[in-house]
Amino acid sequence: MMRKSWYRRLLFSYFPIFMLTVSILIFLSFLIVNEISRNETGKANRITTGFVLDSVEKSLTKVEMDVLSEAETNKSYSSFLNGQAQSGSTMLYGLVGSLRALKDNHELVHSVYIYRTKDHTVLTRSGLQDASTFGDYPYIEQALRSEDRQWSPVREWTEPGTHTSGRVISMHKRLPLPFGGQGLLVINIGVYPLRQMIGQMTNPTVSYLVINDASGQTIYPAASGTKDAVKAEDGQQLTHLMSPRLGWSFESGIRAGQLFEWVSVISYVWIVVGLAVVILAVIYIIYVTRRNYRPIQLMMQRIQQLPSRPGEENNKDELWMIDHALQSLIRQTIDYEQQEHANILIRRRQLFLDLMEGTGTETVELRLNDLSPFADGGKRGVTLVYAVMVVELHDLDLPQTADGSRHLEDHGGEDQRLSLSLLGVVQELAATYGWQGWAEWMSRKRISILLRKEVDDGEGLLGVKLQEMAQTGCEWLHGHLGVQLTIGIGGQIHELAHVQDSYRSAISALRYRLTLGVRDIVTSEQVPQADDIPLYSYLPLISETIRSFRLASHDWRVQLEGLFGAMETDKLKDGDILTVMQWLQELLEREMREMKDVSGALDRYFNGPEAERWKSEVESASSLAVMHTLMLEHMTTVYRTYVAASETKSYRAMVSEMKQYIEEHYTNPDLSLNHLSERFDVSPKYASHLFKTEFDMKFVDFLTRLRMNHAQQMLCNTTETVQHIATQVGYANSITFGRVFKRVVGVTPGDYRKLRLKPEDSLTGGAL
Repeated sequence: MMRKSWYRRLLFSYFPIFMLTVSILIFLSFLIVNEISRNETGKANRITTGFVLDSVEKSLTKVEMDVLSEAETNKSYSSFLNGQAQSGSTMLYGLVGSLRALKDNHELVHSVYIYRTKDHTVLTRSGLQDASTFGDYPYIEQALRSEDRQWSPVREWTEPGTHTSGRVISMHKRLPLPFGGQGLLVINIGVYPLRQMIGQMTNPTVSYLVINDASGQTIYPAASGTKDAVKAEDGQQLTHLMSPRLGWSFESGIRAGQLFEWVSVISYVWIVVGLAVVILAVIYIIYVTRRNYRPIQLMMQRIQQLPSRPGEENNKDELWMIDHALQSLIRQTIDYEQQEHANILIRRRQLFLDLMEGTGTETVELRLNDLSPFADGGKRGVTLVYAVMVVELHDLDLPQTADGSRHLEDHGGEDQRLSLSLLGVVQELAATYGWQGWAEWMSRKRISILLRKEVDDGEGLLGVKLQEMAQTGCEWLHGHLGVQLTIGIGGQIHELAHVQDSYRSAISALRYRLTLGVRDIVTSEQVPQADDIPLYSYLPLISETIRSFRLASHDWRVQLEGLFGAMETDKLKDGDILTVMQWLQELLEREMREMKDVSGALDRYFNGPEAERWKSEVESASSLAVMHTLMLEHMTTVYRTYVAASETKSYRAMVSEMKQYIEEHYTNPDLSLNHLSERFDVSPKYASHLFKTEFDMKFVDFLTRLRMNHAQQMLCNTTETVQHIATQVGYANSITFGRVFKRVVGVTPGDYRKLRLKPEDSLTGGAL
């Protein structure tokens, strides 16, 4: 009985992942909600604490401003400091009333008193008192020694005349305001009313707030044991603020147990919803698993119906059975493909190579009938004629394998498609003309085609039909696949044992493509019957050509034409022609490199992209005439550069002499191109060309700018007349000088001198 282990595995494989995923999602949801709640609570707590801080600062600032305003506007304060208000005086009663009013009008004010430095007297709400017996005299002494400060740390204060004490924070100001030395005004703020005010702005059941002064004493909440006392340890601190004005620190947070109560309620709801979703998902997984398992169950039932082999166990599960069946099928398929590949493709290719090379001829007929490379197999009882075509590709650069036997079919998809297209086109084209074709790759750029046809009455026209078929194939492949090729057609034979002769004649035909001047089709009948000419016999012609080239003699063109004429007359093979061209290029490069003066200007013709392009064009020439044209064009370009570089030294020296002569004789009114041509024995046209090439300006412009520059100098630095200056710079007529000066400079000579413009930079020391 087959166990349903696959069903159980399929079912239980989902559950751990499903449960883990759901658990993580629920946990992450809880964490996200918790983090969001914490952040929002922190923001709210910071806002509340900031509000408390601002309220405390504003309240204390208001008390300070009101007290100082009263001290500034009430004349009784200054009278008391001056000693005018004595005990029992009306002014003194009024001042005491002012102090009581400040206390009554501000809930935070605990007390206000004035210390008079003159007689060390303290005035409180209760009256005058000697400072030495005043209970807060230590604070007065400390205040007198220090500068005006902000609110003091929390300290104990005992009301004069009573035994009650309290905690206050104090501020003192020197009187008269702002920096007087007659006394002090001391303001005491009660900590208790301040604590009451803060308590009204906070909710101690939800959050806590701890306020410490600069000395670390606690201002809020009250000490432990009171009803307002709250320990910071009972919650988590969320906010810490500092009051620069008071020097107090404000620490606040949420009391334990308050932050997550509402979050927990929401989390419990989501947990219940999540559990319900999990239960529904489990039910759905079981249903989907059973439905997806049905095709496997049907397949297992069919496999079980097959007879089992002896020794196989029948209690295996379905996974083992599927694996066993697939392994058996794969093994049989691989064995079949390997056998087919080994017995058909390799053997067929080897047979083709044996036919082309003339080996194994004794078993050719048997192997041909066995492998059937032709469409209709091996024919018996009929006379057959054979011919070999060799297709050479010119615009295809394919990698060469180690053994040289695999080509397009061994590479990427594009190469394989091109390979199949070429072979398919060749065979279909052969069938169109009544031939049976068998094609194989022979080398990196060559395909050999073995053609077979029954002999009929038109045997004498077979050669013409082969050429027509080859021409059609060339045109089609070039038009549709963009491939340039040349086809060599071998001789016709009637025996398979002589196929190698047709193959060799086709190869030989391809070797004379350049000499014959043929681009597409070359037949074995066109191969010249001439003796091989030793290549060293061309070395004298090459040497004479290069020698004339180096001496800048125009005879090198005639000698180059004679070299190509000799190769055409001698009917050289393509390989020999390329060798001669390589000798010519190398000898030319060596001769040019030995000439140090011009080798730099010619380096680009023998190194880099231009040199590679030249060699590539020569090697891919379709005929000897085209090769001659390419060589002539390139050597002419090199020759012109060579001649120009050789003449550069001499003409630059002449230009330098001309420039110096002009600068020395620019005052001569007769100075012109004709004058220079007579002086330096050159034609006026050539002299103008030299100026244009060297200075990028005409001779007339050069001379005019030089004269105008000197004229500007004289107008600026001398008091000579315009007529005299015109004569000094080479102008016989002042009118002509003025017209030229205005055209070049932009103003007349007289205006130039009036405006006192600065002359331009000297042409001889600047642009020229």
